[in-house]
Amino acid sequence: MHMDNKKMLTNGIIYFCSSIMTQLVNLILIPLYTRNLSQEQFGQFDLIMGIQQLLALGITLGVYSGMIRFFNEFDDRHELKNTSLSFSMLWGGGCIALVWLLNPILFPYLFDSAPNSYLYLPYVVMSSVLMCLNLTYSSFYSMQFKAMKSSAVQVSSIVSTTLFVVIFFLKLDMGIIGILQAQLFGNLTVFVVLFLTDITNFRFTLKMNKLKKMLSFGTGLILGDISAWVLALSDRYLINGFMNLSSVAIYSIGYKIGMLINPVFINPFVSVFTPFKFKVYKEADGVARINKMFKLYNFAGWFGVLSLSIFANIAVSLVATDEYRDAMYLVPIISLSYFLSGAVAFYSLGLHIANKMKLNSSITLCSAIINVICNLILIPSLGIYGSAISTVIAYAITNYGFYHFGSKYYPLGLGLLNPYKYLTVILPLYGIYLVCMQWIHSIMIEVLLNAVLCVGFVFLSLLFNFITREELQSVWNQVLKRRTTKLVAKGVNSES
Repeated sequence: MHMDNKKMLTNGIIYFCSSIMTQLVNLILIPLYTRNLSQEQFGQFDLIMGIQQLLALGITLGVYSGMIRFFNEFDDRHELKNTSLSFSMLWGGGCIALVWLLNPILFPYLFDSAPNSYLYLPYVVMSSVLMCLNLTYSSFYSMQFKAMKSSAVQVSSIVSTTLFVVIFFLKLDMGIIGILQAQLFGNLTVFVVLFLTDITNFRFTLKMNKLKKMLSFGTGLILGDISAWVLALSDRYLINGFMNLSSVAIYSIGYKIGMLINPVFINPFVSVFTPFKFKVYKEADGVARINKMFKLYNFAGWFGVLSLSIFANIAVSLVATDEYRDAMYLVPIISLSYFLSGAVAFYSLGLHIANKMKLNSSITLCSAIINVICNLILIPSLGIYGSAISTVIAYAITNYGFYHFGSKYYPLGLGLLNPYKYLTVILPLYGIYLVCMQWIHSIMIEVLLNAVLCVGFVFLSLLFNFITREELQSVWNQVLKRRTTKLVAKGVNSES
């Protein structure tokens, strides 16, 4: 158990660092886009990215999700990976051929008459195929607890894309098509390197027993994934319909800052927790260990929500111009919705263990429908804030659905309302921030105030016994022990 905790902590630190690196690069890209595209063009680009994420669901068919689910159930894991890759190449190639065939009919209805807009859809589909292949490699390494290799795939993709953005978007001034072309070339570069590195292990193969299981699991998630897309991204299209592309652009900036909780905390946490939960749920103390992880998730997650909320003003000023200023008020709502979405990793465990994928998807579908209904009701009266609130409502309902049905197959006893107790700490602290900001006009003073509020969150969480000092000390000691071990190892190597 001690070795498992050490391995999880090490992998968590690696995933955290890679997410920070990835997000730093993204933060460099956002001001490049907002300062070189009009607000309407930036809104259009955000809608294109939404279409890409939707199409990617049909292109991948969740085959890499199936590989993750059955990774520990087959001895020949390279064969499992090769089957996933081989299918993705065949299916992806068919998708690319189909989109080039249908593109002359589709693109006039999806995009405006901007230059090169006829290339938007083909570029989006080709990038999605390559991202699926890269994600298969990343997942393969992640399930072996090879966090360094898994993270390298993600970091390399964003770094290579950024280099091509400099060429196509900045130097050649190709606009939106330049960004899409940069994504295509960036993902292609990473895949070529991954494939050549793995070429001695790769065999084009389609083991039908393995493929059937992976696709059965993955396609069972598709309806839920589409529903998740509706939850996360359909709001842009509704905002555009009720309002305009400029409103989409402002919403997008608030969304990009609010979702920082995802790559900085939730994604690294889930990357560690996913193999952990499938490994320990059968053990005698599995429930207790998962509960401990849930308690840590809540503390760190709410800390992230507060931090993003009070630093939103500074973040918006760094990545966008003054016309995007209102985006800062969206950040608390968006970050809260992502925190709630991350909790699904715990509540859905029972359904995943029982392979109840249809029920899994049905829950998300119902939440997506509720999200659309709430958007239709709230956007006309509250604008972009109504859309953000709709997402929070939908994710709260999603958590309830997974909690209710998942507990029947694997009761964790987490408590549905348990995470919300942190609102008694978060709301007063954020209220203090808003009041103080009426008189603060210095960034340095604002940063100092934010630091005090963050410390206040930790103090109040300990005071109300939301988390114990021993639990925090345990995590901190493991971090220090890991750091000391590295320093000692470096010292030994230097002496050698």
